[in-house]
Amino acid sequence: NAARERSRVQTLRHAFLELQKTLPSVPPDTKLSKLDVLLLATTYIAHLTRSLQDEEESPGEGLGTLRGDGYLHPVKV
Repeated sequence: NAARERSRVQTLRHAFLELQKTLPSVPPDTKLSKLDVLLLATTYIAHLTRSLQDEEESPGEGLGTLRGDGYLHPVKV
């Protein structure tokens, strides 16, 4: 059981690290909690969704820019 749990935890940790790598504006050596990774991922997905909706409403204007109303980086400086 202990070996199976270690394997599960390692797989989960690897998945979070891979998710973090896909997020923009996060330096590779940044240490984030799992909660921070999830918050960044969900806000980035929301941003992409809004961008696609804006593109459908106004074709030809590009994806737009990141707005301050939902895309926050949780890393404390």
